[in-house]
Amino acid sequence: MDDNRIEEIVLKVFETAKKEHPSHSRFALSKHVSDHSDLSSKTLERAYDRYINRKRKHGIPQAESVELFCKYLGFESYSDFVKRNPIGVPDDRKVKKNEKSGNGEGWKRLIVPISIGFGLIIMIVGVQNWHVFSQNNLEDKECMTWADSLYVAISCDTSPLSKFGTIVEPIDRIKLKNFKRAEITAGYDFFTVDDKPLVWYYKNKDDEIEYFTSPGLHPTTGETLRKITPYIIQAYVPMHSNKNESFVPE
Repeated sequence: MDDNRIEEIVLKVFETAKKEHPSHSRFALSKHVSDHSDLSSKTLERAYDRYINRKRKHGIPQAESVELFCKYLGFESYSDFVKRNPIGVPDDRKVKKNEKSGNGEGWKRLIVPISIGFGLIIMIVGVQNWHVFSQNNLEDKECMTWADSLYVAISCDTSPLSKFGTIVEPIDRIKLKNFKRAEITAGYDFFTVDDKPLVWYYKNKDDEIEYFTSPGLHPTTGETLRKITPYIIQAYVPMHSNKNESFVPE
């Protein structure tokens, strides 16, 4: 595994934890991530020291730990993270490519049907309009809000509350994609093949249970979600339609 990619993953882990926990100390963040994953606090503290405090006395995290970092972020594995987060093309290569497309031959290919002068004007106006459109579109997608069962991208101009009556917050693309309320039945996949949780829950004051697809804070109360357990499944999850069929968690 590439140490630079591992550093990128670790930084994302603690950035996510800072959004979920009021204390941003090394110990508090490590404990918070540990409480919502299968990582130990010591492993997280060592990773924090190596990649954030720049204390190189600790070695590169083990592959198993890196896999768990990625799962905390909502990815299936390290390879899934790498696949969905490719390393970008260097800026100098992008500049050269743009310069090449702007040379004489490039302009000729673009304006064959029309005169050079008129075509140039059309191109300039088009680029300016596209730039304005892109900027406006980007601004509209810089925030998100909870919409009953999932997060949706929204304009920051609607702050502090959206039309759903929920808080408008800075966009978190991992949470936007992976954090949802889950409709649970006894046949739901609650755990991975190696018994890691796939569901987190919250019990409200009326003793009702809400289920979610990722760890973190409840989107409206701000309280920490808990890992699903066999007891919660047996006590609260609706049975199959066959009333005589009993469900016993493995």
